[in-house]
Amino acid sequence: MYRAQILESLGVLESVEAALPACQHVTIDEVRLADVCTGIGADDLRLPTWEMPVFSRSSPDALAAQILLFNAVNFCYWGFPKWQVQFGGELWHGSLAMLAAINRAFSENVPLLDAAQLSQLTEDEFDHILRGPGRLHLLPDRLANWRQVGTVLSDRFNGRFTDLIAAGRGDALLLVETLVDYFPAFDDAWPLYGRRVRFYKRAQLAAAMLYEAFEGRQWGELSRTERLTVFADYKLPQVLRSLGILIYSPGLAASVDGEAPIRAGDPREVEIRVATVWAGELMRRALSPRLPNITAMQLDYWLWNAGQQQSSLRQPYHRTLTTAY
Repeated sequence: MYRAQILESLGVLESVEAALPACQHVTIDEVRLADVCTGIGADDLRLPTWEMPVFSRSSPDALAAQILLFNAVNFCYWGFPKWQVQFGGELWHGSLAMLAAINRAFSENVPLLDAAQLSQLTEDEFDHILRGPGRLHLLPDRLANWRQVGTVLSDRFNGRFTDLIAAGRGDALLLVETLVDYFPAFDDAWPLYGRRVRFYKRAQLAAAMLYEAFEGRQWGELSRTERLTVFADYKLPQVLRSLGILIYSPGLAASVDGEAPIRAGDPREVEIRVATVWAGELMRRALSPRLPNITAMQLDYWLWNAGQQQSSLRQPYHRTLTTAY
């Protein structure tokens, strides 16, 4: 049922590096990247512990399941008006709203942890779980992903989220590959100029969040997290562009700045993700002489945090309706 061999690599960095020379719309300013890195110190780089009240702390198993449920539907929060969820006396938005919605459902005894019932989740039940003001894109896709999680857990993992995590045998790369192998919704790879480029954004983030939320213990006891890449979404390239590290062609810049939709799988969109992952790797390499233990996870969180400070960003993020991120 599970892989017997140890994975040497997810193939994300390799496929991104191979695709980069063909990119026509996005380039990396390596001089500017090096300059930015000189201003980053050890105190700037940390991992989140996800202590926010949107995370379930009722039991380790519930928290682990929440992280997997969340990452199955963790994409496209940029609708207008902004989708929000009321939980714990606060209004949450974006990805935190999704975590809040799941935790709220747990508190209301919605059987999200029952794989058989999750596989049969109705539209009305789903709408009730995600209730809140605003607009959330791709609702049918999110429902389909949760049903798929329930079905695969029932068929392959004894109906238990923790059996799925255990299939990774304490190895972050193997856990990511298990998600990609068994759940088509996690298979985030796209063609670009005749190549297949792997990103595995949500699968990698699931492994990273488990490691972070459990501080490397219990269900987060995962080795080789340092082999994960940054997680290619729409916020990281926005920050990298605002820092002057990513340079868009005039045509792409006009589309992004005009908030024109860019189709999922459009070469311009895939190039943005390619350059994002490779810029993260170049930043890691630039910083490693001073900070030898630096990981892409730390850089990802540093960039993501910067992306939450909207007032500091000069340009908008690219608009792509996608289940990838």
